[in-house]
Amino acid sequence: MFKSFLRAMSVAMLIVGTVIGAGFASGKEVVTFFGAVPNVFTALITGVLVFGCSVLFLFVGRRVQKTDIGEVNGAVFGKLRPLADIFMLFNSMTVLGAMLAGSDSLAAEFLDIRPLTSIVLGLLCAVIAVKGMSGVIKANAVLVPIMIITLCVCSISAIEFPFRPQSGSIDAYSIVLYVSMNMILGGSVLTTVHKLSPREILLAAAVAALVIAALLMCIMGALQSCSAAHADMPMLLVALKNGRVMYFICLPVIAASIFTTMLSAFKSVYDYVLGFFKHKILAAGAVLVGGLTVGAFGFSNVVGTLYPIIGGVGLLYIACNCWFLIRTRVKRKVKTKAKKIKSAVKRQRRKAV
Repeated sequence: MFKSFLRAMSVAMLIVGTVIGAGFASGKEVVTFFGAVPNVFTALITGVLVFGCSVLFLFVGRRVQKTDIGEVNGAVFGKLRPLADIFMLFNSMTVLGAMLAGSDSLAAEFLDIRPLTSIVLGLLCAVIAVKGMSGVIKANAVLVPIMIITLCVCSISAIEFPFRPQSGSIDAYSIVLYVSMNMILGGSVLTTVHKLSPREILLAAAVAALVIAALLMCIMGALQSCSAAHADMPMLLVALKNGRVMYFICLPVIAASIFTTMLSAFKSVYDYVLGFFKHKILAAGAVLVGGLTVGAFGFSNVVGTLYPIIGGVGLLYIACNCWFLIRTRVKRKVKTKAKKIKSAVKRQRRKAV
């Protein structure tokens, strides 16, 4: 029972670690999708949708029983697999580039040595990705709890009390687009996790959704209390409001959030590229070069321009995964019914004889 709980919590941290990248932890995603003064209640709706998408992708992984996202796409999309592969590759490479650019932007707070920071972190991702999925899960299990606690403390301490949440309108389209964009990368990783039971899947998805919703509410509340939306990384200005100590605590946490999402994106692209290279090192090197090329456009440009596009196309990808589960469920029921009918016919024939 305890091992089952730990397994579910590890996957929950994997989901959270995938979502909480540089864009999320820095507050830039929130500003891009929800504006400078977001309505905090959008976080609750976001949490519900994150739960739904997490359950969807984990059940798809359980159904197809594949360890490679390309094989998963083959099972889900059939002849349309090449289109799905291109989209997922574009998505993962965009996120990887954004995280690499984000690491350079973060390092530039002290010393502008770009692209040295992104190269070092990229090399570390390459080493972990080559070792397999277990390394990705272990890295998230260690780093994500620290990130959650620090981001909550930083955000809550910046909120002005008594807190009066903004009563602005809730943009349903922006919420759906935001969740779609974040969960597509998660989907490329979660669909290759297939050892969870249905109960473990629901627990992992519920914990991840609660954590993400709570963090979003804290970040949105902090942004409402501070005028930080114009910054490349708004949460750094929020942290600075609480003093230099909180600022220097927040820096490594955002760095950790960059790394966890970078790791998931790197692993996703690496799985694709590995099919074209004989050696793992060459495949990892090709992924790093591609990520650095995308990251050269800058953190704000990648997040502000490409993330909404990914969210829009991602809605179709999510819909196709839903249809796959429904279609395969119906097929299983039909096969089970056919077997029962055959067995009944055989029994009747034996009795007749």
